[in-house]
Amino acid sequence: MSFYRLIIPLFALIFFQSNFFFAKADECKNFYDAVLKKDNIVFPEIKRKDLAIFFDYQWNKENSKVSIKRDKNNYPVVRVSLFEDKLLPGTIIKSIDGIDLSTTKDDDIINTITKSESSVIEYFAENEINKIAITSNKYNYIDFNLTSFYLNSINEIDTKEGFFSIDYAAHFRQKRNDLSEEGKFLTDTMCENYEKLAAKLFLPNKDVYLHSFEKDEDKTDSEEWFLSNKDGTYLDTSFYGLAKIRSKFNLKDYPFDTQNLKITWDNMHYTSTNLEAVVKPQVALINPKIGAFINLDDYKSNNFLKEWTVKDVKFISEFVKQKELSHENILINEQTDQLTIQITIQRNYNYYIYKVVIPVLLILIIAWSVLWIPPKQIESRLTTSIVSLLALIAYNFVFQDDIPKLNTLTSLDQYVLLSYFFCAIPIFMTIFLSRFVATNQKRAYFFNRKMRLWGGLIYILFTLKIFFS
Repeated sequence: MSFYRLIIPLFALIFFQSNFFFAKADECKNFYDAVLKKDNIVFPEIKRKDLAIFFDYQWNKENSKVSIKRDKNNYPVVRVSLFEDKLLPGTIIKSIDGIDLSTTKDDDIINTITKSESSVIEYFAENEINKIAITSNKYNYIDFNLTSFYLNSINEIDTKEGFFSIDYAAHFRQKRNDLSEEGKFLTDTMCENYEKLAAKLFLPNKDVYLHSFEKDEDKTDSEEWFLSNKDGTYLDTSFYGLAKIRSKFNLKDYPFDTQNLKITWDNMHYTSTNLEAVVKPQVALINPKIGAFINLDDYKSNNFLKEWTVKDVKFISEFVKQKELSHENILINEQTDQLTIQITIQRNYNYYIYKVVIPVLLILIIAWSVLWIPPKQIESRLTTSIVSLLALIAYNFVFQDDIPKLNTLTSLDQYVLLSYFFCAIPIFMTIFLSRFVATNQKRAYFFNRKMRLWGGLIYILFTLKIFFS
């Protein structure tokens, strides 16, 4: 009896799973067939008619969500304005139709922008408040939603070669109005994209990309899945793997330096109103969703960087003018929308204190100890000084390969050169005082005492200036 109690539920489970599997396969097949039958694939833009003002965003760490970026007085910051050139990226808007935006919620600001037929906008320009009137117009809107970004690890930070490598995963979601009817075949099913379908459709991975100079195909990959809900048809795209990213490191304060690691996602669509003569005005934006960066808050305190400490994480959105292109004898400005994740790291300098600064200081102390040897013992003084200088030169080879060959001096370079100079001073002092040993010992001892007193003090002051200026 117990056998039947066991076997019957097992068969029932297999039966339902089989039906689910085949139902899913049928849904995907029907969806694929419907898409492939389409004669023309419409570009998946959203047709809108509003003021076309988009605001910059910031990550609110307190409630872990994306919100409109505001200045110190809580006024919103413009990201891009499609129809009004005076509202440049970074412009601060004071009010819309007399409504003070410093006390207005994000959702209310967005509703005002999207529902107004025309508005009078007050904005700050050169410490003045200017007014402009904007009328809503039709345009195409392309929205790349970054639903999440996971930074699994920063594997390597190479300041000498100028790059860092990351293990990451990024997930984008785009609403597909061009596939709204075909998406009705999908209920609770997610269907993976495949080669034949990809050849016919516009896909985000052809237009949104991570700035990296080395991409190992064996270590990176992407996936695309179609899904549908009551709001419409969507395409989820996932990018993941290992990537090396070029970085411009500022090593002036090395080894007490702070660096900014920038992970930049770029959107290659035209975003210029100069295209109006050719096509409809359009704007394409990369927009992070509410909880897109929750993982980065955890990474700040749970990372495996030994040489560095993560100090801060912030997000930067900007439009970058790339170049002028020609389209049917019409000059157009290509601008790209960029989302940059900036991770600020600080070098753990204790290693350099223990392994470089203190040993160099000890060598210098030995070199200066000859000033306590009587000036008449010239041979002993010279031997000790020269050996100390040679030891300092040899020790320099221990750490000189940690950074690239720069045109400027780092803080550590300045400290080592200063130590070279002060290590050589006792040698010159011994040679200088040798002329007074036989004729005027009192004068020789006088100069020797003055150098013992002021030399060390001057060295300490210069060292403090190098490291703490």
